[in-house]
Amino acid sequence: MTQGLRELVLRGLDGMTPLGFLAALGLVNVLRHQAETSDIELAWTTDDGGWVAKLRSSAVLDQQGLLDGLDRALVKALAAHPAKLYEAQKEKFVSVRRAATRFQRQEVDFLAAIGSNLASDEATSQLQTTRRDYHLGNIVSILKNTQRDHLRRTLFKPWDYADPLENQSLHLDPSEDRRHAYQWNKPSGDPNRRKRGGMLGANRLALEALGWFPTWPVGGALKTLGFSGFGKDETRWTWPIWTPFVPADLIPSLLALAPLQDDPIAEADRRRLRQMGVVAAYRVQRILVKKTPNFTPARKVV
Repeated sequence: MTQGLRELVLRGLDGMTPLGFLAALGLVNVLRHQAETSDIELAWTTDDGGWVAKLRSSAVLDQQGLLDGLDRALVKALAAHPAKLYEAQKEKFVSVRRAATRFQRQEVDFLAAIGSNLASDEATSQLQTTRRDYHLGNIVSILKNTQRDHLRRTLFKPWDYADPLENQSLHLDPSEDRRHAYQWNKPSGDPNRRKRGGMLGANRLALEALGWFPTWPVGGALKTLGFSGFGKDETRWTWPIWTPFVPADLIPSLLALAPLQDDPIAEADRRRLRQMGVVAAYRVQRILVKKTPNFTPARKVV
């Protein structure tokens, strides 16, 4: 450990799953805006065969302190969160852009992640996997319903998926592909969705990561950082796992590494990635099941 810096391993945040990876990024994005943890850094470490998040900061890092900080930082009302920009986003582009500063850019980053004033109103981020008609309502529920214990279970325990799924999920976990062939009940009206299947705290933190995934218009659709392809069977998201501690400001650069999008990734690029500390990369497909996008289980590509 570097002198004066504290480390904390978060065994709940599994970097091999899309929701676990996003929850870790969202946590770091929250902590970097708090004075005591503004120097927060993120790495990944092996744990029980997987990759889990590890934080480092000059601040004291422990379970209670982390949860206290999240209690203070995570807002409950849509009006206080950048997700309010889903409503009338195109009218807000100029005013939000003008209001942004180097140190106050949460809203402009979030806006760039959810839309573009050069794309159609129908275009959405490739990271949005809830149906358009449910998306904002689910976010409102996630903001309102997440409590300290949801966050504790997300960060420090193996996930138990003990939270209700219905109307309070970003639909980012491959386990939410609940087609009728996979279960007894019909997906529509499945009573189990009201009882369990979700990790509410992970969804709350993942919401804070969206600003690190900007979009840009391509042929009337929106391309999202980290994704390749557009078709229903061709859209893939690939993310890196790194072992050196990386400051929050450098994480977007890792997400944008071009060789991660190749299929397969050339051996020369694998060597360069390893030299940068990227020891693994995982990829999911974004598939469409009737009207609902889903992520497939992740597979290791590096």
